[in-house]
Amino acid sequence: MLQVSFGSLLTGLILALLGLILVFAGRGVIKFIAFLTGGIIGGLAASIIIAPYLGGATILAGIIGFILVGALTQLLLPVGAGLIAAALTYLFLKPLLNVIFALILAVIMFFAVLMLFNKILAVGTAFLGSLIFLMGIRQFISLDIYLSLLIIAVLTAIGCIVQLKS
Repeated sequence: MLQVSFGSLLTGLILALLGLILVFAGRGVIKFIAFLTGGIIGGLAASIIIAPYLGGATILAGIIGFILVGALTQLLLPVGAGLIAAALTYLFLKPLLNVIFALILAVIMFFAVLMLFNKILAVGTAFLGSLIFLMGIRQFISLDIYLSLLIIAVLTAIGCIVQLKS
């Protein structure tokens, strides 16, 4: 019989559930989180900065800021990912290559990520979700390395198929 504490079981179940959510709906979750984060920042900024000029309409300014900045954040998410990929490419290649060549490859990486953002996001969230799921399962079941790798591969493949079909 398995001897598992309640806290370990609960943690494992929560991790497994969150992992499955990321595996099968990761793109939507990330985009929603980006919208929510940008919206909160925009709403707070608008209510602090713009509200005094609107005669104290703090709630209205906050709602408008939330919607506008949230939508802008979600729309610019691929650009942000492309900029991060380009910066990392440049930083990694600069010591190895000529600065100009590293910069050219960074620009190419920016446009590649920009064009393939949805596919990269689907694969990345499916893979990350499968890792989180496996961490949750391993809270109360001991698995060998080969079964763990098989679970990661299968969940990532199924998650990619599900996310890229929708």
